Amino acid sequence: NIFIIINYTLNNMKILVTDGAGFIGSQIADALINNGHDVSIIDNLSTGNEKNINPKASFFKLDIGHPDVIKLFKKEKFDVVNHHAAQIDVRKSVSDPIFDANVNIIGTINLLQSSIKTGVKKFMFASTGGAVYGEQEYFPADENHPTNPVSPYGITKLTIEKYLFFYCNEYRLNHTILRYANV
Repeated sequence: NIFIIINYTLNNMKILVTDGAGFIGSQIADALINNGHDVSIIDNLSTGNEKNINPKASFFKLDIGHPDVIKLFKKEKFDVVNHHAAQIDVRKSVSDPIFDANVNIIGTINLLQSSIKTGVKKFMFASTGGAVYGEQEYFPADENHPTNPVSPYGITKLTIEKYLFFYCNEYRLNHTILRYANV
């Protein structure tokens, strides 16, 4: 249940939701606000809709890969980053893997670097269920299922999971990875 995941024990945390104008991100932002948290949203509106943004959230029209992300982190001093922004089209990842990698890998590393430089306590990452596993060997796939992505999109999501392992070991950045099924 997603509401269990986002119902932190501490009230009034400063939480950044990336892709907060999107379908999933806006639902998460709403739930966090309803639980008493101070929510900010980064979204470049390439796929999200400004109408989805909760009026109680602070909204920043900004791409996650933009150099100004660090300025926002320094100003806002977030406790948690709930990261959902991504290039999500598998077909586009195949036709333009460089764009896919720039958004999903480089953009996320920009968020991770900003997180460690400003003391973020928790980084939550929306990975993907099906795309990181590739052709499934058994059903249902659990966390121990082999990861053999067959698309650049799946590769970028798995790459970020590995980067999170690195950031945890190197910088002690606490993280959670959510491998959502197709919504």
